[in-house]
Amino acid sequence: MRAIILAGGHATRLWPVTKKRAKPLLPLAGKPILSHILDDLEEMDEVEKIYVTTNQKFEEEFRAFLSSRSDKNELIIEEQESEEEKLGALWGIINVIKSRGEDDYLVIGGDNYYSFDLRDFIEFSKEKNATTNACYELEDMEEAKSYGIAVFDENRKMKEFQEKPESPESKTASTACYFFPGDQLEMIDEYQNYWEGRLPRKEYLDTPGRLLDWAVDRYDCYAYPFSGRWMDIGTRKGYLRATRELEEGNRIEGSVENSDIGENVTILGGSRVENSEVENSIVLSDSLLKDSIIKDSVVGSNTKIEGKDLRGAVVKKVDR
Repeated sequence: MRAIILAGGHATRLWPVTKKRAKPLLPLAGKPILSHILDDLEEMDEVEKIYVTTNQKFEEEFRAFLSSRSDKNELIIEEQESEEEKLGALWGIINVIKSRGEDDYLVIGGDNYYSFDLRDFIEFSKEKNATTNACYELEDMEEAKSYGIAVFDENRKMKEFQEKPESPESKTASTACYFFPGDQLEMIDEYQNYWEGRLPRKEYLDTPGRLLDWAVDRYDCYAYPFSGRWMDIGTRKGYLRATRELEEGNRIEGSVENSDIGENVTILGGSRVENSEVENSIVLSDSLLKDSIIKDSVVGSNTKIEGKDLRGAVVKKVDR
């Protein structure tokens, strides 16, 4: 079988930090987010090839990152440079399958952190020989409105898939982890043929959830609910939450002078904090914070902040 890592988004919700930096390569608990996924996949004998699919904008950044990793990895470039041109994550999957051939495919979003055993997920999916989606139980129904929601029976067979519903029928959220059996990939062609001419391509090739929504009434599809940890690192709050849950205390690699450092603080190498207050924030490498208050924020690399009070912000290169 083969794996696809979806890393083609432009991460606009974390701009300006990710405007020129790929989100899956942001640091999380001491290493890039993508490393948490690849560390698993590269050790799995059943995964023969790993395709990391991204856009032209971040091509060189990913090539440099992958150059020191396993030969299993291959970078696939989606031919678009802006968010406006991007067709979507589902197109990223289709592009790889069409160009690299049929097989069983494991698909994982490159900005996700999960704690379940991938081998168990694959074993379950192969036993069912069906399209399968790993799902996570959210805390409340209000949160469920922001995700794809899987509704399934006692055998875990999906009865319905709701894409960001106004009235969710469950709190079981779709994560960006899917299994597509090789002998059923015609489902994807049928899906495209069904929507061609009915909807703009950008709309029906957007997310894998749209495919599941369509497929549940036509194919056997299954949910794989898991407990433990799952984090969608797509927003400032998600990034800070993931850091809080994975780090054991603060990570201070830079220098700190005459400053008050609260809980859940990451200050990476080359950064300096002077006469400042920092709490629940991430300060990326080679930045300077001076005479400032930084709370609930993400500060990009090579950023200088002096005499500022920033709360709930995502900032990069603020002038003195």
